[in-house]
Amino acid sequence: MKCKHCLNEFEVPKNTFANHVRWCDKNPKLKQYKSDNVARGKLLGNIRFGEYKYHSVSCMVCFKIFEVREREKLFPSKDKYFCSRKCANSMGGKSKSIKYHSDDLAHYTTVAFRHHERICVVCGEDKIVAVHHYDENHKNNDPKNLVPLCPTHHHYMHSRHRIEIDHIVKNYIEDKWAVGVVGGTRALQA
Repeated sequence: MKCKHCLNEFEVPKNTFANHVRWCDKNPKLKQYKSDNVARGKLLGNIRFGEYKYHSVSCMVCFKIFEVREREKLFPSKDKYFCSRKCANSMGGKSKSIKYHSDDLAHYTTVAFRHHERICVVCGEDKIVAVHHYDENHKNNDPKNLVPLCPTHHHYMHSRHRIEIDHIVKNYIEDKWAVGVVGGTRALQA
C-alpha cells in the first residue's frame, strides 16, 4: 500500500495504514483533524467532568482565601490547598520528617547518629561505627541509651573485657547528657 500524501510504501495491516494516511505530515487536512480532535476531547471532558470554574478555598496553613480553577464534578480534587509554595513546604519537608521519621519510629542507628557524632567514643574510629544499647535493652532507643562504638569496642562491651572500657563509655554518657549511671542495672536518669 502506498500513502497518497507522502508516497511512502507500507506493508502493514489496513487499519494501521489508514491511521497513517489520516495523520500523515503531508496530509492537507491534518490541521483540521487535529483541531477537531482537540474540540472532541474538550467536549467529552466537559460532559464527563463538567466545565472549568473558579472555586474559593482556604489555605491549610495561613487560612487565606484564594481561588482555584477546577472542573465542577471534580471539585475538590485535593484534600488540602495551599496559597503559596512557602505554605506548602511548611507542611512537608522538616515538619513531615518530624511527623513520619521521629525518634520513636526511626531505626536506632538513625536516632543515634542524629544525636551523636559518627565516631567511636573510645578510640575515635570513624570509618566503621556500630551503635551500642548501654542498658542492653534493644527496645530502649532513647538517645541517652545509644553509644557509638567501633566494632571492636562494641564486642568489648558484650564480653568479659567490658571493664577495660566501661568507665570511658560511662564518662561519655555523663558528660554528653549530664546524667548518672545507676547501679548494676545501668538505668539512666534524665
